[in-house]
Amino acid sequence: MAQLNPRELDVLNILWKKKDEALTSTDIVNEQRGLTQSTVIAVLRKLLKDNLVEVAGVTHSGKVLSRTYRPTEESKDVILQHFAEQYAHFQNVVSKSQLCTAVLAIEQEPEQMKKEVTKLKDVLTKYERKLK
Repeated sequence: MAQLNPRELDVLNILWKKKDEALTSTDIVNEQRGLTQSTVIAVLRKLLKDNLVEVAGVTHSGKVLSRTYRPTEESKDVILQHFAEQYAHFQNVVSKSQLCTAVLAIEQEPEQMKKEVTKLKDVLTKYERKLK
């Protein structure tokens, strides 16, 4: 599985945040301070090679044609793996229940929170059955 550096994670995060839109490299640069066009192009090239983004199409950007990009489902798995590896470094400090509590506290939308709690209950029930 691909190892991601912070800039690659930034670009993937932007693409996932705007997953319903295909973005040009310029759109990505405009989404986050500190990103440069050359960095984003290099990151997109690597992410394309690793099949973590795909070309969604081509659009006019001013007087030139520009590719548009979107994340692949595979990138979600890579991000999840990265997150799990980062958690593994701190599991002796932060318990799984504390992690879930902290992650759930981020959600601001009550209806979305209810959906996530229901999904978590299902996951925990399945794990509990495996332990019996």
